[in-house]
Amino acid sequence: MTSTILSTKCPSCGKKFESDHEVHLRGIVVQVGKCGHLIHSSELAQRAPESIVSLDKKKLYPFQNDGVRFIEQSSARVLIADEMGLGKTVQALATIALHPEELTPFIVVAKSSLKIQWQHEIIRWLGPSGISQIVDDSKTPFLPGFLAYIVSYDLLPRLIKKNGASSLRLGAKLLILDEIQQIKNNDANRTIAVRALSKEVEHIIALSGTPIKNRASEYFPILNILHPEIFPTFSAFQMKWCDSYFDGYRWRSGGLANPKEFQKKTKSFIIRRERAEVMPDLPAIDRHFSFHELSKQVEAAYQETFKQFRNDYNVNNEGFEAASNILAYLSKMRYLTGLSKVDPCIDFCMEFLGSNERKLTIFVHHQDVGEMLLQKLLHVMKELELERPLRITSDLSGEKRAEVVNEFTKNPKCRILIASTLASGEGINLQVCSDCIILERQWNPANEEQAEGRFSRIGQLAESITATYFLAIGTVDEFFSEIVERKREIVNSVYNGSSAAWDQSSLIKELAEVLAQKGGERWRI
Repeated sequence: MTSTILSTKCPSCGKKFESDHEVHLRGIVVQVGKCGHLIHSSELAQRAPESIVSLDKKKLYPFQNDGVRFIEQSSARVLIADEMGLGKTVQALATIALHPEELTPFIVVAKSSLKIQWQHEIIRWLGPSGISQIVDDSKTPFLPGFLAYIVSYDLLPRLIKKNGASSLRLGAKLLILDEIQQIKNNDANRTIAVRALSKEVEHIIALSGTPIKNRASEYFPILNILHPEIFPTFSAFQMKWCDSYFDGYRWRSGGLANPKEFQKKTKSFIIRRERAEVMPDLPAIDRHFSFHELSKQVEAAYQETFKQFRNDYNVNNEGFEAASNILAYLSKMRYLTGLSKVDPCIDFCMEFLGSNERKLTIFVHHQDVGEMLLQKLLHVMKELELERPLRITSDLSGEKRAEVVNEFTKNPKCRILIASTLASGEGINLQVCSDCIILERQWNPANEEQAEGRFSRIGQLAESITATYFLAIGTVDEFFSEIVERKREIVNSVYNGSSAAWDQSSLIKELAEVLAQKGGERWRI
């Protein structure tokens, strides 16, 4: 597929239109171009979101009502970047419920695992008439007559290649892009496909609690899709809005270079609220760190891997191949620490299950670490006359994941859920649980925060969410954790007007440097 950045032509002079500034006048948004001409669009009429009631008799919270009004004022070309758990989906669907004539039919593009959940939420907030078609493969045609169409990011490029973007629109008046960090790569096929689908669709609502996971340049695809007249080219965006740094191999983008100016530029179509701001009664995340010795079963293998890593690092740590080798060593060391922490985790679970009636979710990264944990926990659960642990893995379909979550929620004897951090970090609600373990660290702390965000959601009754991070002393685990906690606030500050010159690759590079210098001290190697 050919990458084409979206652009807007000036209706007066025919040149590429680039906005200099905008003005809001009595329901009309006027973009003033650098060419001196104007483009205007109409806001959606202000209606009463307080009147919306779901099928299960839920109403919107005050801040969600404000979110709906923001969508209306932005003419439903907007990014809702609220923190996880604050109901971004609800705000989008409530806006549709208020404006069915302007916003239906509509298309939802989501991760494959979340298609079933979207179907349920559409019916919940739009009523029995909210019938949607889920398109599961490239052979299934979009059938006219549905209120909504749901398709995955992965399938969309194949559908467009086979049928063309125009044939998929079906007169859609609104495009909802869920978890828009899925199109962070400007030249990826899924990003190109979303751009193609976006053309000629008047209204676009983008949703994500973490629109930037690694670097500010990831913001460009959705900004260009929402407002190509404000953000017309990738190169200009990089030069003006992205901090850049040299990683020893090439120039890379870091955080936002002018965050306060960026907020001012985008305040009419990007909204982000945090839990502490709009729902102070929602429980905060209380992070604890549980330190453990590296087990004898993996200690020799860990030491040998560390020696190989240090030797290679000291000889050559520049270039793509060297970076790949370093990451491979770090990943193997992380895997070994994961195996090492299974037994301490079992001890924690035995004490937890015997001392309270609460539920516990354990996040793992590697499949066989999760399997080893499951097999050892089976004996514990049997002794306590509890149901076997439930498990969510990356190979489960969205429907199967929903079934597991439902069982965990409804069955009081299901006390433990073992979940893949990446497979469970989005679209799963676990308000029934207030305790979790992060058994294996993620290279990107945003993925851990996504996992933590499954619990502190509307409907959570606990006063706080306890997240316990297991760390193997003196290993890649401990050094990594020190760096992450120091960097965490910097990453979050991208959203509140502060600078953040951090990304995943720079974190790994810093980890490698620290590990090469200090990683062998515990064993005097």
